[in-house]
Amino acid sequence: MIEIYLLEQLAAFDECGTLSAAAEKLHLAQPSLSRSMQKLEGILGVSLFDRQKNRVSLNQTGALAAKHARNILNAEAEMERNVRAFDRSLRTLTIGSCAPGPLMVLLPRLTGMLTGQTVSSVIAPEAELLRGLEEGEYGTAILNRPLEVEGYFCRPLLTERLYLSVNHFHPAAIRDAISFAEMNGQNFIMYAQVGFWEQIVREKMPRSKFFLQSDMEAVGELARYSDLPSFSTDVSQRVMPSRQNGRVNVPFSDPEAQAAYYLVGREAERGRWDAVLRVAG
Repeated sequence: MIEIYLLEQLAAFDECGTLSAAAEKLHLAQPSLSRSMQKLEGILGVSLFDRQKNRVSLNQTGALAAKHARNILNAEAEMERNVRAFDRSLRTLTIGSCAPGPLMVLLPRLTGMLTGQTVSSVIAPEAELLRGLEEGEYGTAILNRPLEVEGYFCRPLLTERLYLSVNHFHPAAIRDAISFAEMNGQNFIMYAQVGFWEQIVREKMPRSKFFLQSDMEAVGELARYSDLPSFSTDVSQRVMPSRQNGRVNVPFSDPEAQAAYYLVGREAERGRWDAVLRVAG
């Protein structure tokens, strides 16, 4: 049976090209690495190296062995990730989302419904959410577009509209609606974890500056006593009405200010989530 450390050392030699470089990478003495490679050759019963006076290199058989070694190491790493993620999922349900709004609605519904499990959440870009689903890091993900991929379910969750939030003295306070172009160049207070909304407002208002706050409560406090505009949504206004005290909320009229959210998960989990959302709804 080949021990994993031998495969790690063979892969390191293949990557580094020389015994000395591989030994340095692995924090080993070069003679120790040489003995390990000789041991591996003995286990396999083949020669893996061309040994010359001042140079050792992999032969064709050694190159094939190194390729298999990397595949085995990758499979071992994937096994560790999947097993740990599964064990974690038995105790903690992690929901990944592209924006905070859907979490404001969904998390309170789930709290108390999933006995024996802790519910946590992460806001991340779509690519990270899909990777987390694939690797079992997230029990489900919330995207701002439908996803049609074999092995996954996708169901509509809710919609959200972005609003400008200003004090009563701001010129925009009397408007029924306003565009990004009209606000371009003004400075904003903004929550740092708004997900994809940040990319939209930065693209649509490139001349504006955004003062990011890592604490959502701090955003509300600063907005309450500041002349600077901030952002809200119809979801945040409904879930956290106290944050709107002293503020006027004006909807952005641009199409990009509208978002539809979709719950995405593994097909095997569809029944569970249908039941959860049916009860929660």
